Amino acid sequence: MGRRLFDTISPKRQPRINKMSSPVIYILVALTLISAVISVTFLLAWKTLGEKPYTLSWAIAFLAATFHWALTLMPNWFPNVESYWLTISALSMVMITLGLRGHCQRTECRKLPQNLWPLSAGLYLIIVWTTAVQPHVGISTSLIPGVAAVTLFLSAGMILRHREVSRPAEIATAVTMVIFGFAQLAASGIAFMQGAVVDIFLRDIYTHISFMSLPAGYTGMAIFVLFMVASDLSEDMKELAVRDQLTGLLNRRGFGEQAVAAYAASRRSARPVSVIMTDIDRFKQINDDFGHSAGDIALRHFSDFLQANRREDDVTARVGGEEFALILAGADLAEAVRMADELCARIEATPVDLNGRQLVMTASFGVATISDKDDSLADVVVRADRALYRSKREGRNRIDLESSQMVLALDGSLKPVSV
Repeated sequence: MGRRLFDTISPKRQPRINKMSSPVIYILVALTLISAVISVTFLLAWKTLGEKPYTLSWAIAFLAATFHWALTLMPNWFPNVESYWLTISALSMVMITLGLRGHCQRTECRKLPQNLWPLSAGLYLIIVWTTAVQPHVGISTSLIPGVAAVTLFLSAGMILRHREVSRPAEIATAVTMVIFGFAQLAASGIAFMQGAVVDIFLRDIYTHISFMSLPAGYTGMAIFVLFMVASDLSEDMKELAVRDQLTGLLNRRGFGEQAVAAYAASRRSARPVSVIMTDIDRFKQINDDFGHSAGDIALRHFSDFLQANRREDDVTARVGGEEFALILAGADLAEAVRMADELCARIEATPVDLNGRQLVMTASFGVATISDKDDSLADVVVRADRALYRSKREGRNRIDLESSQMVLALDGSLKPVSV
């Protein structure tokens, strides 16, 4: 049985692979080196890019692949064919399981078990049984490519379902996985058709399918997964550029981008859009009395409050030290005033916990809405900001709105009469 099993594993009937002129040798050496390089790349990505758990899983997966391809070159290291086959099969299962686990971690999949190892161990026991206990060449050689195909299809599905609009890198990775998965599925089917003993004709077909699809499919999949990680990093960096690090809200740059989009949408749909500008009353006193760490707590409390009390499509941003802004798509001036009035009352009724002390915090609000004469939402923001400062001057903890009487200045800009 040992000889017959090795016939299925190797394209030649020999227990030792020692002819370095064989194309198979060069393919296996290339796969070994590629796996090692990719493993190191993922390890560096894990170490330097925020220690994402999926990059570590993939680093270990490709490390297992490195040993797998290296040991495939060295059957003479093993006392018999069975031990050789069981070793490289074990490494294959580790590689497959960690690969799938990495995609689960990246997409936060909840449909698969959190621990995939018991399932992998059960499948591996089938390989052990059909290799060493009750030999069956078809089952023992078809299980690995079959499991690989299933996990590739699952991983592709998780990638494409991860977000409403998949990124180009995700689409490319998923497509490569599906194509490689079908090649693995075909190899698995041919291997299984051999039955309990080796079929020379089917063995040769299995060998040709494997070695035609493995180099391109395996390498292409690895490259696209790396590309996907790079795409994730790029999006993370873009997100960091428009987010306030303390509160998690949009910063001034992010607010500006959303303001441009909101203005364009309003002009296309002829729907109103309003802006609320607000800031925390007597924030400097909070810093002076309780320290800057308490001020940070107050800022996070206020940002959380705004997030919890906004509508789904509203945009919330921290645009200054203690100054915040909201873009209210579809809200006219009356609706925006009503919302600002509710926020003003609710924040006073929602004290902030400063190291065990409940501090009542208030805020002032300014409201403005888009007009036919506005060239951008920045014009609305300016009017809302002026209304905010009027509410501060009038005693704080209140709202004010833009003047209904606007005059055209000499420079062409709109200015409220009250300023």
